[in-house]
Amino acid sequence: MVSQDLVLDRDVRDWVLIPLTVSVILMKLLQQYAVKLMAAPKPSEPPKPEDVQQKNTLARSGLLRANHGFISEAGFRQRRAYFAGKEGVLQQTFPAKGLNDMMGNPDAMQGMLKQQMGGLVPQMGMGAFVNYFFSGFILGRVPFSLSPKFRPMLQRGIDLPALDPSYFTSLSFYIMALFGLGGVFRLMFAEDAINDAAQMAQMQMGGMGGGGPPTLDPAKAYEAERQALDVVEYRSRLENSELRSLKLLRAQLAA
Repeated sequence: MVSQDLVLDRDVRDWVLIPLTVSVILMKLLQQYAVKLMAAPKPSEPPKPEDVQQKNTLARSGLLRANHGFISEAGFRQRRAYFAGKEGVLQQTFPAKGLNDMMGNPDAMQGMLKQQMGGLVPQMGMGAFVNYFFSGFILGRVPFSLSPKFRPMLQRGIDLPALDPSYFTSLSFYIMALFGLGGVFRLMFAEDAINDAAQMAQMQMGGMGGGGPPTLDPAKAYEAERQALDVVEYRSRLENSELRSLKLLRAQLAA
């Protein structure tokens, strides 16, 4: 059965397309400022001494990997044994953090709930608004042919099997605009813009750690640093330094 082209009413553009686009933009602005208002920054707490010690240990080991060529080979092996040896600092074990420990943090849970509520409540309200006022309209047609597999994605809200799959409805346009405007808002608000895809992925993962800044996992960090230090091969950067200095000095005198 050959589908025929549809003649779309101009009033659909004026009373559906433009109001729907403006509504999505206003909803994104409301969502942006709602999240910023509900996730107000709290006074920072002083770092714990064990956290400072762990970060300093990782920093010292990283400096050894980067600048080992400026010390002797014996000094490098001695320092590597201190960090990554059998009794080294990086061999320290830490108690595993279970789910109960993370869920028992009231500040993290409160921040996670505030971020999710501030981002999802306007989106749910906008979805109900669009479904009530703008459902059942055909807004346009993509400029290329599509297979029937795209019908559920582009023709939400209507059930017309004879309609060409290249036509899209108001509900489908709302979903595409909702996620398509994310890049525009990230340009406007820089790093403060809300990432809807990351927020949904965080909800699917259970929102672990969504209420505060990322924390250091000392067990994994120590293991990664230990493995990186074990594979370092010593190579002196001071070998033949006198000859290189003499060559550079002659070149400068000749110039």
